[in-house]
Order: sequence, then C-alpha cells, then structure tokens
Amino acid sequence: MQMPSLSAEQWLISIAAVLTIGFFAVAVYQPEVFDPDPDWDVSDGCLGGLDHADVGISEHYHPNLKVIVDGQQIPIEPNTGIDQTGCREGMRWIHVHDASDSGFTKLHIETPSKMNVPLGAFFEIWDREGGPKLMGPDDKKFDINRNGVSDWEEFDISLTVNGDSNDKFEEYIMEDYDDIELIFVSK
Repeated sequence: MQMPSLSAEQWLISIAAVLTIGFFAVAVYQPEVFDPDPDWDVSDGCLGGLDHADVGISEHYHPNLKVIVDGQQIPIEPNTGIDQTGCREGMRWIHVHDASDSGFTKLHIETPSKMNVPLGAFFEIWDREGGPKLMGPDDKKFDINRNGVSDWEEFDISLTVNGDSNDKFEEYIMEDYDDIELIFVSK
C-alpha cells in the first residue's frame, strides 16, 4: 500500500504541528529550559566611585527582601553595598539605603542595561560587609551563619515571592516590587 503524497502546504502544517507539540512538551516537562541565566557579575558592578567611570543607569528597580532564621529576622544594615572595598565612594549595582528591622528591606538595583539579577548576587555583596554570604566562588549556595557549611545541610529553606512558593532560591531573578521572603529553619 502506497502512502498518499502530501502537498507542500500539508508538509508545512505537519511540521508546524510536530514542532508545536514538542515545544509544549518541553514547556510542561522541563520548564527550567526557558529560565533566564543569572548574571552573577552584577555583584561586582559599581556606580561611580573613585576607581570606576560612571556607566550610567538604564535599569532601576526595587525588590524587597526579608530573611528569617529560626523565627528571627536577620537585619540588613543601612548602606549595604555603598562605599565598599573595590567601590569606594560609589554604590554596587545592588545596594540598600535604608534598612528595616521588621518587615521587608528595599533593595535598589541599578544597572547600565537589562540584567538577570539573581537573589544570590545580593548575598555576595552583603558578605563583603560581614553579613550572610554565598559559598563559592563556584558553589553559589547560602551560608547564612558564615560557618563554611552549605545551609542546605543545616536548614530547611523556603522561599516565597509575593506570597507564592518559589524553588529558584539563590538563582531567583529579582523583579521590581517583588516581596521576597527567605526562611531558614534548623534541621
């Protein structure tokens, strides 16, 4: 039995249908394929300062962050990311002006172009001032108590963004007006 021949139009429609089904299968079974890659270099960016030319600001937005360890909020100091070593008299591309002991602290993200700024990049900046850090440089895992042990071994960690659970943790790409709550509970 011979297969009927298809017209060029029928071939194109068939190919489009197969590609569409493939796209939806990937979207359903492997959605992380479509996630943007984090721009980790953002933690080294500096606006102004003694050693850096002013690169200008194209993007400026404000996610909010709260970090809780065993029921206690970890304060984020005012001026975190401002006038740091390597960025004297300047500001890191992620920084804090005012802090909050209760509630969320507003992060200021100011970059020269659109960048995928991960939550973990703020921890790299916070670390330079003695705050919680990321292990690394390649591991990129939380070390909230700075003891050299990945928090994934010591704590149950949850992340909510605008009240919804999120599983990106260190690699979560922050957006304007996000309310990011990071909770560590000892195992």
